[in-house]
Amino acid sequence: MSGKWFYFLLALLVTSSGCSSGSVETLEGGAGPSAYPSVPAVSNIESRSMFPSPYPPSNEQGEEIKTPKTAPYPGIESVRENVTPQSTAETPFLLVDITIQPTNPDEFVMASGGYQLVEFFAFWCPTCKSMTPVLRKLESKYAGKIRFTYLDIDDPKTNPIKQALGYQFQPHLFLVDPEGNVIKQWIGYVAEEELDAVLGSLP
Repeated sequence: MSGKWFYFLLALLVTSSGCSSGSVETLEGGAGPSAYPSVPAVSNIESRSMFPSPYPPSNEQGEEIKTPKTAPYPGIESVRENVTPQSTAETPFLLVDITIQPTNPDEFVMASGGYQLVEFFAFWCPTCKSMTPVLRKLESKYAGKIRFTYLDIDDPKTNPIKQALGYQFQPHLFLVDPEGNVIKQWIGYVAEEELDAVLGSLP
C-alpha cells in the first residue's frame, strides 16, 4: 500500500468515529452536551463572610431592612440612669474686703465664764478669707451672748492654745462653754446656716 492510500484511510477512520457522548464549549461560546452530570442550582445557601458587609442588609426587592438599635453593652442605659452625679460643692472662695482682726493671744482665757467661738486662721488661707464674712455676720448677731476669738496660727503665742484645744489645720473652729470645755468643733469651710443653728441653740 502506497503512502497516499495510508493517510487517506487514516483520515476516514478518524472522521467516522467522532465524539458521540459529549463535547466541550465551542469557540463561538455555544455549549454542547457536557460529559459531566449537571449540578442542580442551590438557592438556599446563606452567605457567611469573615468580614461584615459595609452596606445595610436588604430584601429581594432591594429595600433596606431596618434593624433595631441596641445599647453597645446589655443594661448600660439602665446603669447610667441610676448613677448619682458626684457633688461638686466646694468652698466658695469669695473676694471680700473684710480684714481679719486677730485676737491678742495674751487676752484669751479658756474658762471665761461665757460661750466662745474660737477660730484658728491664717492670712494666706483662701478658705479662712471665705469664712470671714460669715463669722463677722454671726458675731454681730450674737453680740453680748457669744465671744468670737480669732487666733493667727503663724503667731507663736498661739501655740499653747493650739495644744490645749487640739488644733489640726486652718480654719479650725471650736465652740467652748463657760467652763472651758469644747462643745463642738469644725475643720474647713462651714456654712452660715450650720453655725447659726448651733449657736442659736445655746442657752
